Amino acid sequence: MNNAVYSHKIDALLPTVYPHHTIDQTLDMIVARAPLSLLAMDVQGCVTWCSPLPPAHNELHNEVSWLHRPLVEVLPLSHGEALAWRACLRGESGYVKFVLNGKLIHGWFYPLRDSGNHVQGIAGILFDTGTTEPNHQLLAEHSTDVVTKHNMDGIIHYASPSVTRLLGYTPDELLGVTVFELFHPDDAKLARKKFFGTDRDYQPSEAIHYRIRAKNGDYIWFETIRKLIIDAASQITTEVVAVSRDITERKMTEDRLMYLANFDSLTGLPNRALFRDRLRRAIARAQRNEGRVALLFLDLDRFKNINDSLGHHAGDQLLRGVAKRLLKNAREGDTVARLGGDEFTVILEGIESSEDAAAVARKILELMEAPFKLDGHEIVVSTSIGITLYPEDATDMSNLLKNADTAMYRTKEKGRNNYQFYTADMNDKAIETLILENDLRHALERDEFELYFQPQFDLHTRAIIGIEALVRWHHPVRGLLGPNKFIPFAEESGLIIAMGEWILRTACRFARAWQSPGHAPLHVAVNLSMRQFHQRNLVEMVKQALTDSGLPPHCLELEITESMLAHNVEKTSSILHELANLGIRLSIDDFGTGYSSLHYLKRFPLNTLKIAQSFVQDIASEPDDAAIAEAIIGLAKALRLNVIAEGVETDEQVYFLRGRGCDWVQGDLFSKPIPSSDLLPWLRRNRPHFVVYQQGVLWPEAMHG
Repeated sequence: MNNAVYSHKIDALLPTVYPHHTIDQTLDMIVARAPLSLLAMDVQGCVTWCSPLPPAHNELHNEVSWLHRPLVEVLPLSHGEALAWRACLRGESGYVKFVLNGKLIHGWFYPLRDSGNHVQGIAGILFDTGTTEPNHQLLAEHSTDVVTKHNMDGIIHYASPSVTRLLGYTPDELLGVTVFELFHPDDAKLARKKFFGTDRDYQPSEAIHYRIRAKNGDYIWFETIRKLIIDAASQITTEVVAVSRDITERKMTEDRLMYLANFDSLTGLPNRALFRDRLRRAIARAQRNEGRVALLFLDLDRFKNINDSLGHHAGDQLLRGVAKRLLKNAREGDTVARLGGDEFTVILEGIESSEDAAAVARKILELMEAPFKLDGHEIVVSTSIGITLYPEDATDMSNLLKNADTAMYRTKEKGRNNYQFYTADMNDKAIETLILENDLRHALERDEFELYFQPQFDLHTRAIIGIEALVRWHHPVRGLLGPNKFIPFAEESGLIIAMGEWILRTACRFARAWQSPGHAPLHVAVNLSMRQFHQRNLVEMVKQALTDSGLPPHCLELEITESMLAHNVEKTSSILHELANLGIRLSIDDFGTGYSSLHYLKRFPLNTLKIAQSFVQDIASEPDDAAIAEAIIGLAKALRLNVIAEGVETDEQVYFLRGRGCDWVQGDLFSKPIPSSDLLPWLRRNRPHFVVYQQGVLWPEAMHG
């Protein structure tokens, strides 16, 4: 229908409605009685015309003049609402709403165009809704949250359009559906109670968290505030109105934070916090049921060596592998946790006796026997286990953990790769160890260390060919302590770095003093620990020790272990070649007890193999030890390396070694370690010479102070 026809029909209709008025009078009457006002404005936003105002608008009209005033001065519009009607100047329509005299007013503005389609002004319509209460249906239709209405049986009577965006359903698809069908089974009982319970059971302002099924089958986390609709006459709840929003992302973040707070990110095992909570609960259950709890404390043996040599990536691989094996061995209901580093715990509930805990410990030791594959290396790592029992050993969590830790350290002292039950006398030992560690931290600054030297002999030339530097500790209370009493603590604490540098510098200084006229040059052997070998400035530190002492590089021999060669081969090879290029001699200490490989021996610039004392000790009576020693000697000869046997204490050992072609020997039978202050006089008194032994074996005279 075109405008002309439309206008004609209106003109024809109006006289029949108001026969005594003109068309203009009739239109003015209709507009005056309608709850709206018509406005016209110029391009500056000033009112140029307005219709007769309805009652609510007349109050405003009585206060100010509409005509020739900017609209923003006439109406209480905010900055944003003013921008909305100014959009008409760009050819767009605009909408505003505001409260005027307690009434909610809606305004629509449209551009007025001339024949050339240019904007010449603005037309406005103000509509009085008669109330300041918002239209709830309108709000629901435009809300980004989901608004739903249910009866008390959970049947959905209304769902806002936003349900399509969040759940995939159209509002019509949900009409008549029971909301209980959409709840996640794990949340259904609690959600139903909170949705439809009375306000006595549930605070209306409390948010309900639950999962609801989307159309694609996924579950979405919702946070809902609900309101009960109560019939005024009967005071009976008739409906529930709910406003819900999607909090899935927030729940995922909360769950992730909760996981990080309770689980180890590397292994996925419970961390220290969750372990303590579970141990506390296990103790409480055991108290109620008069039961037992066993706590196993595990520490990997020599884990630092792997970290220092193969790197932290390999160390992380090992920790994940250990966690996997422990979980595989765990019973249902047991807790396997990682406290940090290479420390693990196992909580055993419902055990009948200590033998049950021992059986689990033995199984763990068996599981650790298979090698771990770490960056192409196959590494066997053992573990030391301490076991304590509730209620026999302690009745509280802190003491149980302390007892298990104490028992674990006792296992390490007894040779590792085993388990020990806690006993009361272990506490005294633990306190003693703690004091010793503390004293060790001050020993270097107090000048309590001293070097001892043990001579090494050539079985063919009858000459003393070298000396090995050995450290001793003059403890102010315990007296003279051998290295086995404190070196392990120095390794674990990192004090071995400073101690090792002191040993090297002191040994070089003494060896240089022995290079005086009339004395044959002797090489001094110094042990390097794993931590020392992998310190960044090792080569520079060795160079400086030689420079400061004036000792020729060929008179220094550095002893390393096989485990150093097997880990991080490229880096190890580079360090050894740098040292060899200086003229320093290199030997492998305790050969045969670590990760032996002909490939490593061939690749590295080595001079000497040292047969471990454990093989020499029973060389004359144990065929296996004899075979190993003989094989090492043959291997050294084939690779053109010198070979020295350490720990030689009997003539039978000498007879065997000499008969198999061993080059050098070292042990208490020839000379016990000599204090540095006594070595030079000892050398002067004992010019190396041999006499014929009664059995025909060349044997040195007793060499003692």
